[in-house]
Amino acid sequence: MAALPKEPRQKMINIMYLVLTALLALNVSAEILNAFKVVEYSLSGSNTVLGESNKAIYDQLEAMLKDPKTSDKAAIWKPKADQVRSLAQDVFNKLETYKQGLKEESDFNKKTGEFKEDDIEAPTRYFTAGGHGAELYQSLGEFKIKLLAIDKDLSDQLGEKLPLNLEIPKSNAGNTLSGDKVTDWVNSYFHMTPTVAALTILTKFQNDVKNSENIAAAFCANQVGSVKLVLDKFEPLVGTSSNYLMPGEEMIVTAGLGAFNSNVKPLVTIDGRTISVNASGVAESKFSVGGAGAKSMNVIVSFIDPNTGEKRSVAKKVNYTVGVPSGVAASADKMNVLYIGVDNPLTITAGAGSEKVSAQFSGGTISKAGGSSYIVKPNPGSYGEQTVTVLVDGKSVGKVGFRVKQLPNPTAYVGNLRPGTVPSASFKAMGGLIAKLEDSEFDAPFEVVSYKVGALSSDVPDYAPIDNKGPRWSGSAAALINKLKPGALVAITDITVKGPDGRTRVLPSGLSYNLK
Repeated sequence: MAALPKEPRQKMINIMYLVLTALLALNVSAEILNAFKVVEYSLSGSNTVLGESNKAIYDQLEAMLKDPKTSDKAAIWKPKADQVRSLAQDVFNKLETYKQGLKEESDFNKKTGEFKEDDIEAPTRYFTAGGHGAELYQSLGEFKIKLLAIDKDLSDQLGEKLPLNLEIPKSNAGNTLSGDKVTDWVNSYFHMTPTVAALTILTKFQNDVKNSENIAAAFCANQVGSVKLVLDKFEPLVGTSSNYLMPGEEMIVTAGLGAFNSNVKPLVTIDGRTISVNASGVAESKFSVGGAGAKSMNVIVSFIDPNTGEKRSVAKKVNYTVGVPSGVAASADKMNVLYIGVDNPLTITAGAGSEKVSAQFSGGTISKAGGSSYIVKPNPGSYGEQTVTVLVDGKSVGKVGFRVKQLPNPTAYVGNLRPGTVPSASFKAMGGLIAKLEDSEFDAPFEVVSYKVGALSSDVPDYAPIDNKGPRWSGSAAALINKLKPGALVAITDITVKGPDGRTRVLPSGLSYNLK
């Protein structure tokens, strides 16, 4: 008989695992919440299609039981199919109960039907602390065992093909396992997971149950005779490796039909590009995402309706975001870059208590100053792009890039006097040069190392610059300045300073003063 396909759906489910585990961030943006709603809607639609397909199988078995030609075999296999239906319905209903319980744990409003979709603590309380996660694991495991125990041939032929998988999904964030399989399984799916994501996971398990029921019921019907199934609803299944990526990361898109016939392979286009499908009717496209921001792609699945022979097309718009990982923020308090040689204050948040948050810096050191405040000190020579990695309980939850630069050149002054016309007495009273950053949030002291002083006046007819060491004028430079009278023109050039990073530099411009 023609049954709903296993491979395309399973590939989509596997990709969902990656999506859900990669997006277990502690704060989830509205775009990500909407992405989970889209997946939830698609899975619910697929469950409806599966339910109708299953009903067609049971109706056909009922008809076979009444047909004298098939009644003997149907009398054997219909009761077994009824057991399949009963087992599947029980666990499906239990999953529905868990979904309602989770909504109530997330401040469910009975009047409006609304609940806290981004609540990351409710799933932890309900499934981990509340023990419902262990109950769910046991229920799913028992369902699979009891289903395969209905008939030995069913177990031998379909045991490895059922889509219900209770293996612990691989962590992309480097999470360590406790060694207790049930605990690790529950934590992998529900620990610090947003409520809307946990509901999607539960719907995914309902999909696994419905799909397993379809496979087992179809097997029972096949033992009696061929079942004619008319596929009259088609659900495009589109999955992505992630809905939130960093610039340059690889996106994987798979697309196919929920109702698939090997003779009716779909034609898939993604943003106008035709993607070939494999033997299972699934198209897979890999590409590197571009710059940050909200993105979307148009996926069109075209096929020939096997019932009418007409060409049909179904379009899906897939949204994703490229940028800083959701829930993680690291912002420089004073500048939009990090400077070598000074303490750069950062504010880092990750949707968790500050005591759980820590950070690493690829270009130097980073230390916590208290609460969400940190101090970054780039190493000398660590120019260009560097990365702050944000961790919660020692596990990476996101990375933020910063540009690292040298401090800009300071501005030199004679005391507090700007270049131009100044009183002679005030100029002499300053006693030397200072250098400081103008309009800067940083307290970055620069030391004046040396400079040259020259003058022209009626008493100094020849311009002959004199070297001066240190910030204060001394020796011959001091003698020159002390004898200047109003009307003199003073030039200070070759000003050399040393910054807080220890680097010595010559300022590109000098100073000139006209004494009055």
